[in-house]
Amino acid sequence: MKYEISEKEGTVVITPKGKMLAGPELEKLHDKIKELVRIGARKMVIDLGDVELMDSRGLGILVAALTSLRNVQGELKLARITNKIESLLVITHLSKVFKTYGSADEALKSFKAGT
Repeated sequence: MKYEISEKEGTVVITPKGKMLAGPELEKLHDKIKELVRIGARKMVIDLGDVELMDSRGLGILVAALTSLRNVQGELKLARITNKIESLLVITHLSKVFKTYGSADEALKSFKAGT
């Protein structure tokens, strides 16, 4: 798994690509998210449109990111979730926890709108 990180309008945008499966690459992403929150990130979008597959550890990374951000009064939004990931969120009842958007731009706009 690879990922790209950018900043748009004061919001960190993370775009993982490939398979979000347990292993060293996913742990690097987890560590990077924790570091970003530690140094001040409070608004984050994770764009999942290029993620082919996700296991429980990948889901755990999303939950950990959400928790870390909420603990510092921040917010995480998910963008471009695939049908497979949407099914995973529904089955685990996390679809009620995460705010999801059709695109990263929609998620970014939602920060301005406060939704």
